[in-house]
Amino acid sequence: MAEIAGRLRISAATVSRALRNDARISEPVRQRVRETAEAMGYRPNPLVSALMASRRRRGGNGEVDNIALVTHYGGRQDWRTKDVCRWEYNGIQERAATLGFRLEIFPLSAYHGSMARLTATLRARGIRGVLLGFSREEGELEPFPTEGFAVAGLSAYFHNTVVDRANFHAFFNVQLALNEIRRLGYRRPALVVPELNNRISNNHWSGAFLDWQRGLPKKDRCEPFIPGGELEPKVFHDWLYRNDPDALLIYKLPLRGLLARKGIRVPEDIGLAYLYRTEDEMKTMAGIDGNLASVGAAALDLVVERLNTNCLGMDTLPKEVLIKGRWQAGESLPERLKAEKRESGNGGF
Repeated sequence: MAEIAGRLRISAATVSRALRNDARISEPVRQRVRETAEAMGYRPNPLVSALMASRRRRGGNGEVDNIALVTHYGGRQDWRTKDVCRWEYNGIQERAATLGFRLEIFPLSAYHGSMARLTATLRARGIRGVLLGFSREEGELEPFPTEGFAVAGLSAYFHNTVVDRANFHAFFNVQLALNEIRRLGYRRPALVVPELNNRISNNHWSGAFLDWQRGLPKKDRCEPFIPGGELEPKVFHDWLYRNDPDALLIYKLPLRGLLARKGIRVPEDIGLAYLYRTEDEMKTMAGIDGNLASVGAAALDLVVERLNTNCLGMDTLPKEVLIKGRWQAGESLPERLKAEKRESGNGGF
């Protein structure tokens, strides 16, 4: 850096800031430094870069000590009451503490829904790291203005802001669950998820299910059941009768009561497995552990990565980090050593 500074007749500190893409250095100077560094074969040492970034954080200027967790969860329910959100938040908080950052929550509602007011506060506080998480968007929400900030997104929250994201591996998780269900002896598993949540997964749940079924004999294939609004018992029972599944992979929907109305027993008559079980469901139900704390930690890592490299604003090619889930056995889906003898006609239901 001293050699670059000597050639350009600027200070070594200016070279250091320019190579970190510091906005305090004008763009023409940053460009000249980058071109000269490339011509001279300069390569940063990543370990030294990480050490210096840590020292700058702890230098007392408060520039990147805090990371803002921006939330916008409308309605009567607070995001902290949801297991999925709490697991992700625990991962975010623990990772921030491990890396030496303080996490501060900024509800958009405290700024009357105005992104401009929120970002003005963040700039005034010297907070450049921003994680977008936990939103329930009713109507179209304006994108977060990323200029001057190191921003990443958690899952599909604030989906209309184009940023790097960390998410659960929806496609992998569905196929993992279906493979385990089939391994346990079930021949006709079916997917039952709300349309809204399927859309939040970028339709990866239904896409994974339909792709997986291509490997089954046609007689073992079922339609997915993806209700668009409130679950209607008659519509569900009609679908169940037409498809005659022997196992269901479900999310959220209260199916046990609907099955009981028709005298269908779980797990004697039909097996159940869950995508992203609640804490209560984890005690007894089979399904996927989505490693959601790891999803939260990975989202925080994306913010820190951008802070350490001084990569501010929006990328034209954002990346997505996907965290795979794990299968957990449970009494709602016992092993079937032999396929049950099914009634003739349109199923046994």
